[in-house]
Amino acid sequence: MRPEEIPGWISRALPVPDRTVVWLLDVDDTLTDTQSMHHDAAESVASELSGRMTTSLAASVARRFREVFDELLVLHQQVSTADRAALNSVKELESRVRGHQVEIQEKWGITRLFSREILLRIAVEDCGASLPPKELNRCVDRYWDHMREHPFVFPDAARFSRRLASHSMPVYLMTSSDARYRECDDGQFAYDPRASRKDKRKRMVNLRNHGINYASSFIGDPIDKPSREFYEFVFSGISRDLDAPLQSLSIVVAGDSYRSDIQTPLEICDSTIGVLCRREQSAVRVEADRVLSVGDFDMLTRMLDVIEGEDRG
Repeated sequence: MRPEEIPGWISRALPVPDRTVVWLLDVDDTLTDTQSMHHDAAESVASELSGRMTTSLAASVARRFREVFDELLVLHQQVSTADRAALNSVKELESRVRGHQVEIQEKWGITRLFSREILLRIAVEDCGASLPPKELNRCVDRYWDHMREHPFVFPDAARFSRRLASHSMPVYLMTSSDARYRECDDGQFAYDPRASRKDKRKRMVNLRNHGINYASSFIGDPIDKPSREFYEFVFSGISRDLDAPLQSLSIVVAGDSYRSDIQTPLEICDSTIGVLCRREQSAVRVEADRVLSVGDFDMLTRMLDVIEGEDRG
């Protein structure tokens, strides 16, 4: 696809009488500023930790807790870097995170990067502190309470949600598991998919109070993005909910990671197109034949408005 073909591409994201356009939106770091939410919620962890260690050590652990999340986010979003040392450090961190999930891997066949329980355990280790499993789990419970109660929805995402609602376009959310693990006495972590899914659904429901309108949400517990099984489950759920065969739907998938959010849906369904949201990008860009990247949803809204105006003219 060439840049001059972008308007025609965008027109596929507008409904017409004989075609239903469905929007499938990623949540974390796409609709919500999850990185900033994490930094904010980490302060509640510092407060909780201060009852177990000195205030200065608690602050150091909370600071490291923020850092390990940020480092792994670079890996998740596939941000390119020429800093070989930094890349090796992130890879080592990834290995440590997965090393705490041996039993989960054996039972469920999965490991995840962003279990806050594991990230806090690593932060505690890196700061030379001590924290029993029961206390660590309690700290992370408080962290997630804060995350649920104080979502940072990107203003452009809320505006875009209103735009879709004004056209009665079906909107669904897809989101990875929050990996609500519980640390055991042996240093490994246990996983209850139903409990983890239930906890994240509370976060999704609260988004409606902050400007995000949607029909239903699909949560990656236990099967998660970017697996084909997860997206086949999502597509069948959408088809069933709309009482329409998948082949009759045009699905627009939007997310912050090509690998996790967009690649598999495009492979499954030929009528799917992708929007890669790269915050702070200055212009709309062509990523691939069926993928555009934008810096925010306002860019997309403006293009849709222009095309609609031309159609009415």
